[in-house]
Order: sequence, then C-alpha cells, then structure tokens
Amino acid sequence: MSDALDRPALLGTLVQLRRKVDAHFDAAVARTPSAFACRAGCDACCHQRFGVFAIEAEPLRRALARLARETPELRSRIREQAREQAENPAAPDRCPLLVDGRCAVYDERPLICRSHGLPIAVADPAPRIDHCPLNFTDQAPPPASVLRLEAVNQPLSVLAVLWKKAGPPGDNRTGDLSDERIPLVDLAREL
Repeated sequence: MSDALDRPALLGTLVQLRRKVDAHFDAAVARTPSAFACRAGCDACCHQRFGVFAIEAEPLRRALARLARETPELRSRIREQAREQAENPAAPDRCPLLVDGRCAVYDERPLICRSHGLPIAVADPAPRIDHCPLNFTDQAPPPASVLRLEAVNQPLSVLAVLWKKAGPPGDNRTGDLSDERIPLVDLAREL
C-alpha cells in the first residue's frame, strides 16, 4: 500500500488541517477580540445535528472509547442523549456530544465545529460572508479573519476519499467512495 493510502498518515494530515483552522480562529480572535462572543459555555452553534466523514469519525471514536475507560458515567450519558435523540424525532436538534453546555470531546472535535464562530466565505448559492449572529454585531469581519470554506472542505473531501480507499477490504464502515457522512448521533450511540 502506498504512503498516500496509509491511514495513520492520513490522520496526521487531518490533524495538520485542524491545526490550521485553529490557528486561523486564534488569529481572528486576536485581531478583533471584542467581536467574538465565543467562550466556554456558549453552545448555540452546537444546537444542530451534524455528520462527519469517516476519517473524522475515527478520532471521535477514540475519544469516546477513552471516555468509556476514564469517565464511564459521562460516556453513558452521551450514549443516552444520542439514544433519546435518535428515537424521538421531536427531540431538539443538538449535538449528542454536548454535555452541560460543553463538548465532551473538545480536543477531537471535527472541523465543522472548529470553524464555527469564524466569519466564513460561502459560495453556495451566491458568494456571501456568514458568521454567528452573536459575533461581529458592531463591525464587519476583517477580510483576513474570513475563512474560505472551500479551503477546508476540499482537502477534507480528498482525505475522506483516500481514507475510504485505504480501508481494509470488507470494512463495512467504508462503503462506497462518496462523501457519505456519519451522523454524530450514530457515533455517540456506538458501544
């Protein structure tokens, strides 16, 4: 198997991409600290249902397994929240990894979570700058703080396809090579 299809190397590339987004976020906050409402306990962006590519699911699975070993009560609570959400279509939309207003797997959170709060350039359907309604209430985001969403999504999509190609034959978690996402609620329910 070539190095390009080595799963540990692909995870390393994912970590580099996450670090770049984190650094962009830190620089944006340093540039205009008063424009950001983001802080511990602010979880409005987590009140959605998310899905992730299989490559991003892997670090989340490891983090959840670590929780099961180190804080089984917390892991059990996450699983119960996910079960309730999956069984009740009327349940409020919220990430099942959110416990008491905090992400239980914060260090391993996916890229979509790392970009929340940043002003982002979105090209679909028409180009626009979008951001959390709690941020940039008194000023426009500086251009240097805007994250171009395709600059994150394109390499992540490539990593997702390479991750699936690198999977062992018969791996039922790899499926076809589409951009299929794994709902976080499903990950949270796994044993």
